[in-house]
Amino acid sequence: MKPAIVTLLLAAMLSGCADQPVTVARAHHRNHVSPPPVAPPTLPDDSFDQAKAEAALATAVAARRQGDLSAARAASEAALQAWPVSINAWEELYQLCGAEGDAACRRYAMFFHAKLLVLAGLPMRAASLGFETIAESPEGTHVENNVYDRQTLAMASRLWVFCSQQDPAHSKAGEPMQESFDDAYPYAPALLVIGVGAGLLTGIKSLANK
Repeated sequence: MKPAIVTLLLAAMLSGCADQPVTVARAHHRNHVSPPPVAPPTLPDDSFDQAKAEAALATAVAARRQGDLSAARAASEAALQAWPVSINAWEELYQLCGAEGDAACRRYAMFFHAKLLVLAGLPMRAASLGFETIAESPEGTHVENNVYDRQTLAMASRLWVFCSQQDPAHSKAGEPMQESFDDAYPYAPALLVIGVGAGLLTGIKSLANK
C-alpha cells in the first residue's frame, strides 16, 4: 500500500505545479522577441562559383604534385575565395602550409576547417551567426590558440555572406522570417541538445561536396 500512496501523493503534487511551467512558457513566448538579423557585407553577385572553385582546386593539386608549392597555394586560396565551404580546399591549403613550414597559415586553415565541421548539420542561420560573430570581432582578438588577424576576419566575413545567401529564411526578400523552433517551444533546445551530435558531419559538409 505504501508505494501506491507515495505515487498518488507525487501525482497530486505534480498536477498542482503543472500549470506553472506552462504559464512561464507562454509568457516567454509572448514576450520573447528575436533580435533583427544584421545584414552581412555586400559582395558582387559572382563572388561564389563552385565550378570555378573545383577547377582551382584541381590546379592546386596538380601544382603540388609537380612540386610548385607557391602556385598550388595560390590556387587553393583562389578555390576558397570562390567556394569558402569547400572542405577539400581547406585540407589542401593545410597540407601546403605545412609543406612550406608556414605555421600561421596552417593554423588559419585548421581553424576554418574545424569551424565548418562543427557547424555541419546545424541550420544555415546558426552558421551565419557564428561567422558574423567572428567577423565583427576586433582585430587581434585571442581565442584559444588563434588570433583574429585581417585574413581570418576577412574569410569569416566571406563565410558570413555565403551562409546568409544559403539561408532559406533570406530566400524571399521582403518577407518576414518564419518563427524558429526554439521561439515556438522555449524548452525544446535543452531537450534537443542530446540529438545535435548525430548530425554534425552532414549539413555544410554535404553542401561543400555537392
